[in-house]
Amino acid sequence: MSIKKGFIYLIFVSIILFVIDGVMSKKELHKGMIINKKHLNNTGRSGGSSTGETPFAPIPEQKNDPKGFSFTITGNSNQKVHVVPKREMYNKASLGDSITYIQYKGLLTNILWNTIPHELEKHPNNENYLKIQQEKKITNPLNKNALLLHSKIKKIYQQSDKDLSKGIEYADSLIQNDEFLSKQNKITNIQAIIGEILYDNNQIDLALERFLLVKKQERKHLKNDANIAGCYIKKGEYKKALELLTDASNINKDFKWLIGNYYEVIESKPNAIIMYKELYDSDNKAYFYCKKRIKALQNSETKMYKELIYLKRRERTIMLRNSLGGFEIKKVKY
Repeated sequence: MSIKKGFIYLIFVSIILFVIDGVMSKKELHKGMIINKKHLNNTGRSGGSSTGETPFAPIPEQKNDPKGFSFTITGNSNQKVHVVPKREMYNKASLGDSITYIQYKGLLTNILWNTIPHELEKHPNNENYLKIQQEKKITNPLNKNALLLHSKIKKIYQQSDKDLSKGIEYADSLIQNDEFLSKQNKITNIQAIIGEILYDNNQIDLALERFLLVKKQERKHLKNDANIAGCYIKKGEYKKALELLTDASNINKDFKWLIGNYYEVIESKPNAIIMYKELYDSDNKAYFYCKKRIKALQNSETKMYKELIYLKRRERTIMLRNSLGGFEIKKVKY
């Protein structure tokens, strides 16, 4: 038998076995990437009626979606991971932040073509591989810029917490002399942070000066408008504050929380509750804190707010590019 005929025969037999396996198991072959969890160990392998253990082939926990491109798998310690394969990743195997997986169509077909992957050098638990991926993450130009900005902001807060005047002095020196911040167009970010720090230390007039400088540079800066509104409330200029908050909430409903705060400041409890309820009803998971505040206000002994309550004021989100070309979101609190 010639090599060509043998190859054709092998393909013919494979197709028959593939169809038989498909009828028996109704499972498909996929490659893709894992989101929400980075590493899995000792996941299972399924095919026909047999099971075994290998770190490369997760068992589906739920039924495939209508397109057959999404399911949940369970790793060690019963960690559940939602998997969303990407078609462009179909023929690629990239491990570390992701893991290659194959949902076997059937044992016979896979044994015939030896499809069980053996890529131990790329396994997520391999220390050398993880070290290389971490180095890539740190040296990526976009990541270097994000981490450098983070370190500068962190130092501003640290200096200000120890000595307010020295912290502001350091921040101003960055605004005047730091070429990196200028090139990255982050000067207004620093001005806003200085304003927030001054506001939190009850330096309202100085804080307002900073926020107004930001507004000159960025007219449509909703968070900054909310900061200005907070200063106006402290100064008793309630009408100006409400106008700013209303405009901001028309674009982003998150700011309705601050309008509720405003109504508490002017001692209009019913309107505050209405605003909180409206926000909570729009998304009871994202705005769970509104329900807590409504419950508190229903208690006659609860004191109403005397100022705007800025949630997560000192939190920032850092986006780092990973080895797959996607982004890893990291939240930091200063």
